[in-house]
Amino acid sequence: MIRLGLASRAWRLPALGLVLLCHGLRAQGELEAVRVETYYISDANDATDETGGLLVAGSRTYRVFVDLGEGCSLLALYGDTNHVLSISSTQFFFNNIDRGEVFGHQIPDNRLDENTVALDSWLSLGRASNQRFGIEKVDDTDGSIVGGTNNDGGSAGITGGLLVNAEATPPLTEKDGLLPLTGAPAIPPGFFQLGDDPGSAFGEETLLSAFATHDFTLGCTSPGVVGATSDNVVLIAQLTTAGELEFALNLLILRPDGSVARFVASDSVLVGEEQVHPQLTYPPQCGCTDPDFLEFDPSAACDDGSCSTLIVFGCMDTLACNFDPDANINIAQLCCYGPSNCNGLDVTVVCPQVGIEEEDPARLSFDLFPNPTRGELRLTIRGGSSVMAFTILDAAGRVLQRTRLLRGTSDFSHDVDVTDLAPGAYRLVIEGGGVQVGRFFIKQ
Repeated sequence: MIRLGLASRAWRLPALGLVLLCHGLRAQGELEAVRVETYYISDANDATDETGGLLVAGSRTYRVFVDLGEGCSLLALYGDTNHVLSISSTQFFFNNIDRGEVFGHQIPDNRLDENTVALDSWLSLGRASNQRFGIEKVDDTDGSIVGGTNNDGGSAGITGGLLVNAEATPPLTEKDGLLPLTGAPAIPPGFFQLGDDPGSAFGEETLLSAFATHDFTLGCTSPGVVGATSDNVVLIAQLTTAGELEFALNLLILRPDGSVARFVASDSVLVGEEQVHPQLTYPPQCGCTDPDFLEFDPSAACDDGSCSTLIVFGCMDTLACNFDPDANINIAQLCCYGPSNCNGLDVTVVCPQVGIEEEDPARLSFDLFPNPTRGELRLTIRGGSSVMAFTILDAAGRVLQRTRLLRGTSDFSHDVDVTDLAPGAYRLVIEGGGVQVGRFFIKQ
């Protein structure tokens, strides 16, 4: 929790209002998260299959999901002039040569249990076959149709089937992340693809390690695509590779009110209401994700433990009577310089040691004239003891002048030469008889 400095606690409510104005907290919205699931890790048995093509042992099958806000739907993935859509790996993407396709909804459902079809690489708007949604495996409650004994064993005829490796939990022998469409259309409503052909990277028998484009849209018409479960999580890609995966994605999301939100991976160019979402870049760039800390990085997609300095709001002006040495974010509206300049705050609460003394005419007080000044200040001093001193401090609290005063009468004047001071703000403090009062002045 962001806190206020000790000297600022009297204004906790208005200061918290300033916190919200000065520090943008990330909130849930149209795009709540981008999730990358390790769907499967191939093993040596999977690599023996030749029907589906060479699948290198140790290849990982990733599924990419977007978690949408309540009532929102996905309209498109895109790349344009300002924002590249890029999906790449340090090794070739695996594309099944038997029944591989470019888009998830093109995969024949009755072929998912054959060889390595279920691990093919493709893009999607929610579908993992022509009869099934793709969902996160942890949300799958109807078992598996693709792993182990459900699989035909591939060209090697492996007893017990392929896709039995349990390294990626839950294993495909138990949960396959597939959910029947149950009345939903096989093809997303108004499905279309414009611009560059993703088949260059994800087509059957294709050997390529990247698809990068500034001219691409994979979309559908309103009302868009929603998640198959109550969490409203939509599958947008399945990617299998023995290399390291990277991507930068851009999305169009339909809000409940019918307006469209644009989320992009890069802030190099932002047009209109485009919003950067750090999780649209993979692997995620980590940093401090807690906005209560000075190290907060709004572009960080994950927390790396670098949050260390709790934000403390307060008055950091050493010339103020309520200067807070613990504060690390200055709030000028919290600074008080005495009864006549306390930003509308109650000086008796903010600076009781100064305010009460300055307001009591029977005690030490003084006036400065002229203020601002170009070279000389006249002090008119009232009350106090017979021996006093005045000190001039700069904005950093350093003592610039200190002079002893001997009072001859109860009210007297004293001229102070400030010609040698650089232009700026200063504080003059008079002390005597155990009382200290100060005034703020400007040197022109």
